[in-house]
Amino acid sequence: MALLQRLWDLFTEMLSTTEYAMSYNQIRFLVFLAVFFTVFFLVKFKPIRKVWILIGNIFFYILSGKAALFIILGTALIVYITSLLMGMVYKRYEKAKEGIELKPKEQVAFLGKYKRITKIFLWLALVLILGLWIYVKIGKFKGMPSVDSFKQWFTGMGIIVPLGISYYTLSAVGYLADIYWRKTKPTYNFLNLLVVMTYFPHIVQGPISKYDKLLKQINNIPKFDYTRVCFGLQRMLWGYIKKMVIADRLIIYTDAVFGNLANYAGVEVFLAVVFSGMQLYADFSGCMDIVIGASQVIGIEMEENFRQPFFAKSATEFWTRWHMTLSGWTKSYIYLPIAMSPKFMKLVRTLKKKKLKWLSSFINSFIPLVSVWIFTGLWHGTGVDYLMWGLYWCAMMTLSNETSFIMKKVGKVLRIDETKNYFRYWQYIRTYAIFVIGKCFTAAGGLAGFVAIWRSMFAEHRLWVLFDESLFTHGLDRRDFYIAVIGMLIMLLIDLAHEKGAKIREAIAAIPLPVRWCIYITAIVVVAVLAIYGPGFDASGFAYGEY
Repeated sequence: MALLQRLWDLFTEMLSTTEYAMSYNQIRFLVFLAVFFTVFFLVKFKPIRKVWILIGNIFFYILSGKAALFIILGTALIVYITSLLMGMVYKRYEKAKEGIELKPKEQVAFLGKYKRITKIFLWLALVLILGLWIYVKIGKFKGMPSVDSFKQWFTGMGIIVPLGISYYTLSAVGYLADIYWRKTKPTYNFLNLLVVMTYFPHIVQGPISKYDKLLKQINNIPKFDYTRVCFGLQRMLWGYIKKMVIADRLIIYTDAVFGNLANYAGVEVFLAVVFSGMQLYADFSGCMDIVIGASQVIGIEMEENFRQPFFAKSATEFWTRWHMTLSGWTKSYIYLPIAMSPKFMKLVRTLKKKKLKWLSSFINSFIPLVSVWIFTGLWHGTGVDYLMWGLYWCAMMTLSNETSFIMKKVGKVLRIDETKNYFRYWQYIRTYAIFVIGKCFTAAGGLAGFVAIWRSMFAEHRLWVLFDESLFTHGLDRRDFYIAVIGMLIMLLIDLAHEKGAKIREAIAAIPLPVRWCIYITAIVVVAVLAIYGPGFDASGFAYGEY
């Protein structure tokens, strides 16, 4: 009885504080996941499985604070009511047009009457949902502390930061916009909406999912499949290696250097810049591997968020491979609505008629693009550094698109054979350089930090630090430094294999069972022995977990 009482006291304590908030790389999350999977597979009735997923979502979310839970429940209720109201208006439209023969222009005008009503509902919801998100972002920008209760919030002691607010906000906005555009129908069961909105594997860092597609999968979860479960666990294990073995080592070095640039030689700062890109990739893509793998175990296929981004040949291609669901969201809900706007298209046509073809082409691509990148920069953070980061990427992509024909002509003049490997490698290096230069805008705390990084990189080289073991005094000893470097190389080699079409998990599944389990055990030992943890380690620090 004493043991049960202690467990109950621990559980209630977990529900009353954010101290126990789970992160994907904590032991308590693995225990939670083991219990969740066990009960999930013991339950055979699909509706009960859906309820169990909702219970898991609520339990996972409530550990970030009960007040935060009420906020996401309130947001879900706003989304639900708005979707129903828009659905009712469109039902009236469908009923009203029965038996009426209208010409195409008349149909558009007839539908427009109903769309104006739904637009009012849509904008009211957007003001509430986006207003809360903007308030939280500004509060974080001003340095307001996170608090756990509404009393603390109302008395000005800080702000409540709901878990995953940047991700579920975008998904909710996309869901309402799709209903407004009549691309999807509203969900009439509130619990159905809630289960996809709070789905715990992707609530923290995405991927940004479409609610209707995710709900369809939750309603039609397949039976237990040994191969699928193994594939999911393999994906999770690889994610833990990327995060805890590679990323958490690299960040020790990069934080040490960026935190005190004056103490480091130019070559050390250069390595920190190079490592920062690899660190972010290992961290963020590692989290996605954990999320996608955990979902695959129960039969839900989440959207891929990365596709070998460091093998992109241009800035534009890079963003078709990096944070793919965010890129897809901004294209669907910012870029295309602007580019396809009747007023915007009229402006472009007017410029063409005035024989300003180049200007019309530039405006046609630049205005939607700059809107996307201002939003993307401010989505990541509200400082000037994030705004500059967004504008930097806008400039890089504009240059990539607008100068491609010039570069091809230059290549012909210089007789550069673009089919050769050396040219492809040059493109990979160039794209990675563009990526890490952009990373410098936010790596050292603002624009002053960006300038300081480049000033330090070229001020004092001291190349001998590469050979006198100075590199092993910046938080990583010789062993950890080499583990990080080897880990990066392995990560790139695996990405290269995927780029060439290799099916690594399928290949492992075809290996004889004893050898296969040797691979699994080796990977588990790698995480257990080489992962970064211990006294003073903050296991909650996923790079995109704060967005």
